[in-house]
Amino acid sequence: MAMPEGVKNIGLLESSEHLRPAKIDPAKLAADYVKHLEQHPLDTEIREKLAIIYADNYQRLDLATGELEQLIEEPNQPPKRVAHWLNLLADLQIRHGADYDTVRGTLEKIVERFPDLAVAAMAQTRLGRLKVELKGHKETPDVKLGVYEQNVGLKYGSPRRL
Repeated sequence: MAMPEGVKNIGLLESSEHLRPAKIDPAKLAADYVKHLEQHPLDTEIREKLAIIYADNYQRLDLATGELEQLIEEPNQPPKRVAHWLNLLADLQIRHGADYDTVRGTLEKIVERFPDLAVAAMAQTRLGRLKVELKGHKETPDVKLGVYEQNVGLKYGSPRRL
């Protein structure tokens, strides 16, 4: 296998911006994925990527949920993949502000569908940590600090002796 030669003396260049790959426009990528799914509706990898784009780039959790639920309800899928999609849906719900009951319901589907598998035990563990996980993704309110005297330690007075 032939490997292309890399950039020589990369450390001596003023800027390496021209070497970075170009950013892909999420709108174009989503359009390409939709077109691909029209021709190949059972392509699970592309449908999963499209769901992530819908949630992260367009803040459309409803569209992402629809795509992932279509994958979850697809017949003859291995339990590990279905559990992966349910966990991904829970991740997206947490990132985009869904409430506790919604995320809990998503994770409980794993336990209901596959009670004897390891994925159910992992979902139970995640359910136990769910409130902490949700709290970690909430925005903390800004706290306005008061105005304090600038020279607190420089005041004249009797010096303290040790």
